[in-house]
Order: sequence, then structure tokens, then C-alpha cells
Amino acid sequence: MAHGKKRNITKNYLRGRLRFTEFAITNACIAKCSFCDIWKQQPKVFVDKEKALTVINRLADFGVSHLTITGGEPLLHPNVVDFVERATKRKMNNAVLNAAPQLLTRNDMLKRLEGAGCDLLSISFDSGDPVTMAESRKIPNIMDEMAKALEMAKKTTLKTMASVLIWNDNYDKLEEVCIRAKNMGFDFISLNYPTFSKSEVYPLGGEGISLSREKVIHGLKDAIRLQKTGKYGIINMPVSMRNIIHYLKDPATAKYACHGGRHVFFVDWFFDVRPCMQLPHVLGNILTMEEKDLMRPPCNECNMSWYRDFSMFFHGFKGIPVWLESLSGTKGLL
Repeated sequence: MAHGKKRNITKNYLRGRLRFTEFAITNACIAKCSFCDIWKQQPKVFVDKEKALTVINRLADFGVSHLTITGGEPLLHPNVVDFVERATKRKMNNAVLNAAPQLLTRNDMLKRLEGAGCDLLSISFDSGDPVTMAESRKIPNIMDEMAKALEMAKKTTLKTMASVLIWNDNYDKLEEVCIRAKNMGFDFISLNYPTFSKSEVYPLGGEGISLSREKVIHGLKDAIRLQKTGKYGIINMPVSMRNIIHYLKDPATAKYACHGGRHVFFVDWFFDVRPCMQLPHVLGNILTMEEKDLMRPPCNECNMSWYRDFSMFFHGFKGIPVWLESLSGTKGLL
């Protein structure tokens, strides 16, 4: 990460304004995942370029220091590189999510993202088995395309991360998945905790993630073990995963609540601001709302990983172990 981006994070944290945001720029997607219904949505929406650039400016003005550009499939948007470039100009650390790796190998996409200042490519990676991967995402030859994209990415300054959903196929063999991801050339691994959502913009569910709480806990305990080995570059912090285990056993015992709607939030393709992908509440429209509108109280209603993991940093003295763990563990969370 450029020094300017690091300084921006430090400045906003010291001022109490540090925020992390996901910005979904389209609901169009090539993948047809069984656990996500975004690809079924009609009509297909692509955010207006100029309005989206204004959105990124406003997010920076609100203290957002890390921006994840998501979708749908964000690489389907013709202006995704422009959005990365604007985030970089505003000193925002940024990541681009990807579910269809063949899009990374076309039109000099990797070089263009590198030139725009992209810090991280997060690529969906559900299994170490090519057949299972192709079936789970409904993209033929997805592993071959991914291997090609990763080989090309190694010739750039871009960092790559395998975004691994814990689901029925891998909760009991996460180390196999991590080994395959590492061997393919991923720099980091992030784990996504399975959750259901009836959100009108981000519906999640399906048989693949219909795991019992005991199975999810089994996967998380193994993930903690794997993270502590330091072999695979897992960015999820053990203290956060233990917090999710407590939540799954009894929500009342979760020590750290989620700050979705205050320090972390989701902006959809209509520019509406939501506490997270899952909750139906709209806090306002990013083009017209003010920073003071981001004042939703802490929440303990789900186990959505991105929001709960980042929320761990905003708990005063209770957050000290989180900061220490992030500094002594894997570098690259930001």
C-alpha cells in the first residue's frame, strides 16, 4: 500500500472517522452460484460513471479509508478501472472482487488495474477441486482461467487473495483448499462465514450453505489453527473467528458487536447506504446524506464476515488485542 494510503488510515483513525465500505457497482454477474441469487435479478443495473465517481469522493470525505468494489461482477462494469483510480487519488486502500477470472485476462485488465493503483484482487475460490469449482460457480474451466490470471498477476504489483466461502463441500477440509490456493499462487486467503439473507439487493442462501452451527464451528476452529501456522496468509484474525464461534453458540456471548452502519457499511447500485448487505435498513442515499447519518447502534444479528471482522477494530480498550493480533499476524488485511 502506498504511504499516502497508510497515512490516510492513521489520520482517520486518530480522528475517530475511520470507515470501511463495500460499493456494489452492478448486479450483473457471469457466475450463477447456488448460494447467491444476484445473477437472477432484473433489470441489470450498472452505476452511472460520473455519479459513482462522486460517490467515491463523498465516501473519502466521510473518512472511508478502505473501499471494496463489488457487484455482482464488478469487472463487467466498463468503468471499474476509473473507480479504482479515483479511490487511489483519494488515498483509499482498495480491493476489487472477482468471480469470473476470465475477465482478468482480457483487455489488459490486470495492467490497467495495476496502473490505477488497485491494492488487492479478491477472487472467489470455493474448492481445490476443479470440477467442484466449476459446478459451484457454473463457469466451465474456471480453475484453468484462474491459474492463467494468477500467473499474469505475478508479473504485476497486484496482490491476490482467495476468497473462500465456508460451505458444505469444504468445512471439514479447509487445509486442502488452503494448500491448493497457496500452490496456485494466491498471496492471501480470506474466509467468508456462511450466512442467509433475504435482502432485496443481496439475497443469499441455498442448500450449499445450509450447514449446522456445529459444522460451521468445526470449520472456524480449523481455520483458527491454520491461521496460527502462518503458512497460508489467512487474514481473518483468530480473535474475530472466536467471536463468531461464541455468536453461533449463543449470540448473547459474542464479545464484539458489529458496527455495520457506522464504521462499516454497504453502498448498493442505487447509491443507497445500508448497514451491510444483509439488513433491509437504508440509512440514506450517499449522494444526499451527511456523515452524521452514519450513527446506527452496534448490531448482533448475523455472522457476516466482512462487516464483523472489520468491526473488531472499533471497541475501545476491548479492541487492543485485535490491533495487536493484526500487527503480529498476517500483513495485508489493509
